[in-house]
Amino acid sequence: MNWFVSFLFVILRPALGLIILAGLLLYWILKKKLPKEKFLKFIVSVFSGAIIFQSIFFTILNWWLWSQQLISQRLLPPHSPINYVLRYSWQHYWFESIVTILTAITVFFAISFLNRKFENLLFYDEEKYLAALGILAVSWPNCLIFLSLVLFLGILFHLISLFLSKGRNRLSLLYFWLPCALLILLLGDIISTYIGINQFII
Repeated sequence: MNWFVSFLFVILRPALGLIILAGLLLYWILKKKLPKEKFLKFIVSVFSGAIIFQSIFFTILNWWLWSQQLISQRLLPPHSPINYVLRYSWQHYWFESIVTILTAITVFFAISFLNRKFENLLFYDEEKYLAALGILAVSWPNCLIFLSLVLFLGILFHLISLFLSKGRNRLSLLYFWLPCALLILLLGDIISTYIGINQFII
């Protein structure tokens, strides 16, 4: 795959994530409220669809590029079994995307379950969408840093609030999802290398 295609593959999803996260945060600051759940659900669905589309696009593009050169043509049917190109596409274009989406789905339903179990005292309704969106934006394995950072800051500020006797005993993570996702999106690769989490890269 040539350098231009490789550049697109690296920059496409982070750029989309940056635009969406920054746009939502700016809207929140200006309007003093988050968009409605229906809109957040739409954004999460569109982002998930964009990730799948990216995987499909690069799978097809990779096949086409290989078919244009005599050497790489030998990797395609009928010269080689189709299993080879399928395994290559799965490893390079699908595996990370599927793991990221499954992680987002797992966290989404975990937040929903915990909220129902504790009578909506743990999370605001928008949080499951913000958490899923953050995971989709920062992708695997940076989503592990993202979730850990949000939880750490939430607990830290909760303890500070209790210490200062502000009367707010609710552990709310609402205000951390978007800023933390933006932070990890911009600095995640540096952080993951520093703490060694890049060993989980697929």
